[in-house]
Amino acid sequence: MPEKINLENLYNTELKPKLSKLDNQRIAIINKIKRYIVISIIPIALSIYFSINFQHPLPTIIVAGIFILISFFKISPLWKEYRSQFKEQVIREIIKFIDSSLSYSPTEKISQSEFVKCGIFRTGIDRYRGDDFVKGTIGSTQMEFSEVHAEYKTTTIDSKGRRRTHWHTIFKGLLFSADFNKEFNVKTYVLTDTAEKMFGFIGTKLQKMNKSRGQLVKLENPEFESEFVVYSDDQVESRYILSPSLMERILSFKKQTKKSIQLSFIDSRLYVTVPYSKALFEPKLFGEMIDFLDVQEYHNDLGLVISIAETLNLNTRIWTKK
Repeated sequence: MPEKINLENLYNTELKPKLSKLDNQRIAIINKIKRYIVISIIPIALSIYFSINFQHPLPTIIVAGIFILISFFKISPLWKEYRSQFKEQVIREIIKFIDSSLSYSPTEKISQSEFVKCGIFRTGIDRYRGDDFVKGTIGSTQMEFSEVHAEYKTTTIDSKGRRRTHWHTIFKGLLFSADFNKEFNVKTYVLTDTAEKMFGFIGTKLQKMNKSRGQLVKLENPEFESEFVVYSDDQVESRYILSPSLMERILSFKKQTKKSIQLSFIDSRLYVTVPYSKALFEPKLFGEMIDFLDVQEYHNDLGLVISIAETLNLNTRIWTKK
């Protein structure tokens, strides 16, 4: 409750005036979109008429394409400026409110090489994007996270010989990385258990056949076993890492997020992926953005991932690096 009161105070004193000005920018962008739609109605209607009469779609394609391009080049700079100011004036303030020592870069992301290193996803990446990079130290734990979107592409050729490229999401959401204060001898993966849930005993057999991430590790926590499947090349080390208390904390974090989180322990770092279908920490275009509940949602999403270090008790230094 005190934190909510403090957040409301931040909202009323700092964020609300900024959000009011940003809302004026948002309304100006919408009005410009409406203006271009109205201006384009008659030319596009005429182009459709000619397309029907000449039985060819080219007039409509040309006219619609011209208006779309003009609208894009006129509106895109306004949207970029509005989005940039929102990140700097609102998201940065919320992060500073959560922990003033954290650094924030709206346009940066965790590198693709780091995403590959976490080993949770094995599909080759053809396109990698991201933003909202946060870095800092919580207690004794160095951590960083950002939104990332990794994709692969496939190409098909239809019956007329036309080549089409299709993009498929490998992962979209938050990638979190933290210092675990121990050099691991092997890699350990804690992945969402889908096989056992779907196929039961046969699913367990299928899990054992998957050797790409090491041996299947069976743990003495039935609830954890029902949610996750663990792979490692060292049964002893993996059980040392995944202590009973850490398993409980991982389960607790999964319940908090209500997401299919996955983890890996590589070198001296813990990686956590939290999938999201929506783009986080982005300003609204349609609908008012001055509501406190919106600010609270941004705060809760950011606070949840920043709290991983505390939730998983990473600040308790039970190990030291060699």
